[in-house]
Amino acid sequence: MPPLRVMTYNILEGARDRLDVVAAVVRAADPDVLAITEANGFDDPKRMAAAEGAFRMKGVLGAAESGFHVALFLKPGWKVEASGSEFYPFFHAALWAKLHGDGDREFTAVVAHLNPFSPDERLAEIRALCRHAMPGEKSLLMGDFNCMAPGDAIDASVLELPRNILARFIKEAADPVEFDRREIALAEWAGFVDVYRKLNPKKPGWTLMTTRFGAALRARMRIDYMLATERMAKRALSAEVIETDESRRASDHYPVLATFDLGPPRTGRVTAKF
Repeated sequence: MPPLRVMTYNILEGARDRLDVVAAVVRAADPDVLAITEANGFDDPKRMAAAEGAFRMKGVLGAAESGFHVALFLKPGWKVEASGSEFYPFFHAALWAKLHGDGDREFTAVVAHLNPFSPDERLAEIRALCRHAMPGEKSLLMGDFNCMAPGDAIDASVLELPRNILARFIKEAADPVEFDRREIALAEWAGFVDVYRKLNPKKPGWTLMTTRFGAALRARMRIDYMLATERMAKRALSAEVIETDESRRASDHYPVLATFDLGPPRTGRVTAKF
């Protein structure tokens, strides 16, 4: 059984006239499950159908009053057994789905787009999502969380941001400033594992791209995450930020791709380390 491939991707305001470029990035990565944030316009059946055709996957939408929807897309062989949107206290949206694939592979996928402006509101959103960190379950929480993780280095470009923008990420306006990292810290305390950081302890893993699209956040930051319950994290094989010529043109965020072994439990001597 091949490894499960999961990708989370902020496609910038629904990809607008860039859907073909975004789709090329997706098809090259070949995920089984794709979590999309900023699925703007995907509540239009024609736009959703266009995305499904471009990705060659079937989609499920989590609508947001803000218009910044989230979505999950599945390759053939995977189906949704149950799903639901989460609204309160979300500024944008969150969507959960229990997924079942070939070979009796199953797990719960949750995609969320957290508040881009307020650390306190983001913390409330993460607190609500912590219910998915159920012991013994295989679950993934992923998306654009608009926050920094404990232990991540602060790139010099971040400190060059205008203070009115930098305020979105600040816990204490001291000298030096204290960045708010409570969101990921709380998720980890509740039982989630930061998959990328677990497998890449020394790489920065920046996901926010700053050289195109006139982005207000002209800084190198890691704000897109894939968090796994302990049972799921033990099955993680790899995690990477996809930085290619096409992904630079596709969005202001790079996608994050991770692979997992969801085959039957191993018996006998185990030599692989996870």
